[in-house]
Amino acid sequence: MAAGERRVLQALVFRLPAWTTPDHLTAVGLAGAAATAAGFALTHWSAWFLWVAVAGLFLNWFGDSLDGTLARHRGIERPRYGFLLDHSSDLIAQSLIVVGLGISPYFTLPSALFVLSLYLLMSSYTYLRVATAGVHRLSYGGMGATEFRLLVAGWSVFAWWLGPAVTEAHIWRFAILDVSVGTLSAIAFALFVWMVRQDLSRMEREDDRETATIHRLPTTRRPTAEPAPAEPAEPLENELPSASAG
Repeated sequence: MAAGERRVLQALVFRLPAWTTPDHLTAVGLAGAAATAAGFALTHWSAWFLWVAVAGLFLNWFGDSLDGTLARHRGIERPRYGFLLDHSSDLIAQSLIVVGLGISPYFTLPSALFVLSLYLLMSSYTYLRVATAGVHRLSYGGMGATEFRLLVAGWSVFAWWLGPAVTEAHIWRFAILDVSVGTLSAIAFALFVWMVRQDLSRMEREDDRETATIHRLPTTRRPTAEPAPAEPAEPLENELPSASAG
């Protein structure tokens, strides 16, 4: 959805009031994540709070997606500060959203922790790629932050329709939901290990080529001449007496 999302963000950024700053939008994104977590927690009292969670997901998308777009649009980027603030906020926001989902009656905490661990794993690898290759990858297998929010929102609507029975079905002594999410998580982890191995192989070949190129570069050495013997210094005429004399 990256291409369509980019067009929407470009249309929205022109309509933001002049007093809005990227930091304001980051705060809106965090507030949306907190509202999502609160909405999920409050579903223990009423299923209608699922719609609060969905609204919070929209706010989180709005703030998190537009803060960097606005900074680039106005030419006020702060590369190190912005990178640290944006991704720290992402980690906090996604933790709130996923844990909030896990404590609701429409998901289980073990499944939520499976999902959160995978999200943090992929985030960590993304930051490693930024540090080692200068590449900031925004999605894996077509799944980025926006797609993840849509998946959580879709699950919320499905859970509202089905009710808490979504977590009550069991196979052997385990919830079917936990078995399904655990299996998918194991597959995703195996794919992650395969992806890391592929990236390491590619980087190893690139480093070997660079090293070989450096060693093949011609080196011009100047002929080393023996230093000429130092001649004794001749005394200066009309030399003043030293300060220690007389």
